[in-house]
Formats: sequence, structure tokens, C-alpha cells
Amino acid sequence: MNHWLYPANTKYYDVLGAFKHSTIYWPINSSVALNDMVYIYLAAPYKQLAFACEIKKINIEQASIIDKLKPYIKGSGNNSKKVKLFMQLKKINSFAINKDSSLTLQHLKEHGLNGMLMGPRKLENNPPLFNHIKLSTI
Repeated sequence: MNHWLYPANTKYYDVLGAFKHSTIYWPINSSVALNDMVYIYLAAPYKQLAFACEIKKINIEQASIIDKLKPYIKGSGNNSKKVKLFMQLKKINSFAINKDSSLTLQHLKEHGLNGMLMGPRKLENNPPLFNHIKLSTI
């Protein structure tokens, strides 16, 4: 099992609304596998890790779940004709959004996050960051 840190842009997708449900569909942007853990990091204005999830299904075609996605897409969304694959996530935990949280961008950077979080990162490739997230999400 691997652990992933996935960014979420709240400008284009109502992440908080989608995560009110226990099952969420998310685009696959890395080499994920069933039962991997995915941590969702909310971009500005939150700048904090907010959810921990387990992957229950992979390689789901967007067309088969578009009705589940549409309520959360802001604006016109992605009108790309490219076939996009999704994973089904089961929300395991939610973390309070709080400027004093140990899961803010500042704390993640202090514990090994390098650069901007523009795409998914496999946490096993960054042991200090992985250990900080594990300890902060117990």
C-alpha cells in the first residue's frame, strides 16, 4: 500500500461539498492502486491537508460518473475531449481547517514538502513529510 498527497483546487471544484459524502470520485493523476491512501490538500485560501481517503476502485471512466461530479464543478469545468479516468475514494477522516493545525502548508514545508504542490506526490518518497502527516493524523 502506498500513500499519496493530492492537491485540490477549490476555485474549480467544490471540494468541501463533495467531501460531505463518504464516497468521492477523484481524477487519477498518478500510479495509484486499490487500497492506497490518498490525503487531499486544499489549495488557497485554505492551504491545508483536509481529508484522508482509501482507494476503493480505479480506472472509472468520467462519462460513467459525470452526474456525480457535475454538482461540484464550478463554472464550465473541463471541456476536454480527452478520456479522464477516476478513482473512487472512501473518506476515512476529515481534519479541522484551522490556521494553527499541524497540517497547514507552513507545517508541511517545515517537515519536508518541497516546492509548490501542483500534482500528486507519493509520500513514501519523502519519509520526513510522510512521518509528519502520519503523526498529525492519528
